[in-house]
Amino acid sequence: MYLLTVLVFTSPAHGIQITVATGVNDDPPYVYGDSQIATLYPGITIEILQLIEKKYDIQFVIRKLPWTRVMAMVKDNSLDGGFHFSYKSPRKSFIAYPIPSGKSEPDPKYSISNRSYSLYRLKGQPIHWNGQQFISNTTLPLNIAAIRGSSITQDIIELGHRLTAVSNDQQLPGLLLARRVDIFVALENMLDPKIKILAPKDRVLIEKTFPPVVNKPYYIAFSKRFYGKHKEIAWFIWKTIQHIKENGELDDIYTRYSNRK
Repeated sequence: MYLLTVLVFTSPAHGIQITVATGVNDDPPYVYGDSQIATLYPGITIEILQLIEKKYDIQFVIRKLPWTRVMAMVKDNSLDGGFHFSYKSPRKSFIAYPIPSGKSEPDPKYSISNRSYSLYRLKGQPIHWNGQQFISNTTLPLNIAAIRGSSITQDIIELGHRLTAVSNDQQLPGLLLARRVDIFVALENMLDPKIKILAPKDRVLIEKTFPPVVNKPYYIAFSKRFYGKHKEIAWFIWKTIQHIKENGELDDIYTRYSNRK
């Protein structure tokens, strides 16, 4: 109850407009729409931001851009922030995460989503993830496709494999089916819907493996300039997201999306 009172009566926003961006790809169920955000069901993250707008004197201007541009524009302060950012230590030099005082990493309770990267292969291939590394029947590095600029790309490189980076997640199944890569690694919430709409003869050739390569929290994060000028507002937004997750409002959003036709 105390948290609710603080959030309702001490908003520091005062009519501020915040320009943020997300990736250009459809990102169900968090953001729907490839080049433009859908109107009727815009996505769970968009609805969280809309809830914040309704509750407090904040307006989000949301753009859809290639993910590498989102990162570059947050880095050069031409965007106030973006989503969905996973935590990577090198990004702390140009991104403000919800890192509590005295801590070195963001607190997951302020995350706006949680999701998994999974390995996709041609059916019958022996390649799999054992929880620490990619296992195959060869000692040679694998050719692994992933979205350019995504957090998993550095992991692939650090594990000693060859990265084939693409700008659109629709390219990933095509590369695998053409046998131009050994596997691809992608966010399952983004790739599973793409695989479902493939032609049946292609769809049956691709399989997702378990366990996921990684499961991690994702955040709305801000540029260093915005955070420097509006630290109170940034923390107000993060704490409001936490509150929406804890008070049942997020559950209501998920229920509405699970029942949509």
